[in-house]
Amino acid sequence: MKFGLQRSHHVFGLGRIRDRYYKWCESVKFLSRNKGMRAGKNLDLRLSQYIHCAGSVVLGDNCRLYCWDASHGKPFDREPEIRIGERVHVTRNLTLQCTSEIIIEDDSLLASDIVMIDYNHGMSPLPDSYLDNDLELTSGIHIGRGAWIGNNVIILGGVEIGEKSIIGAGSVVTKSIPPYSIAVGNPAHVIKQYNPSTNLWESIRTNNEVDRAASKTM
Repeated sequence: MKFGLQRSHHVFGLGRIRDRYYKWCESVKFLSRNKGMRAGKNLDLRLSQYIHCAGSVVLGDNCRLYCWDASHGKPFDREPEIRIGERVHVTRNLTLQCTSEIIIEDDSLLASDIVMIDYNHGMSPLPDSYLDNDLELTSGIHIGRGAWIGNNVIILGGVEIGEKSIIGAGSVVTKSIPPYSIAVGNPAHVIKQYNPSTNLWESIRTNNEVDRAASKTM
């Protein structure tokens, strides 16, 4: 028993060394194809041939960029793509999980612990595990030029964040946000929009607020 336990520890240790070596090789190949960009510690990649970063990109520590091109052995109709534009800055702990496309345009600012997932596991309860369902693909995720995504934000598939928009910390974005907007909450909703005439972010009145204001005038 003792020998078997020692042997299993040895095999497990070799497996960890092998996984680290593969990750290191993947990172080296990725950085050689995406020259000029800077990446922090513990960059983790999956199918990095589908990941493209501009030369001025900065990725902080512990970023995970994952692509899948098949589900349960069946290739998707199109190849996935993660594309990160010029001067994009990521603080740390970004997770991108991509089966369609995740596009982050130039000059976007991403804070810490952001997650973007452009697919969903099938929701049929019949298999033993939801992992056994085929993945449900979406049109992807698009982050517009100059957007600012706050800490601990989750962005789901089919969402487009408009140019220069701001997503508040802790928000869960399930629907697209128009350009020059501030959105917060779960699910995220727009609370302010930029007015170029006044050079101010102006609050958005909800339908309930409009109704309450109208009732007071009656």
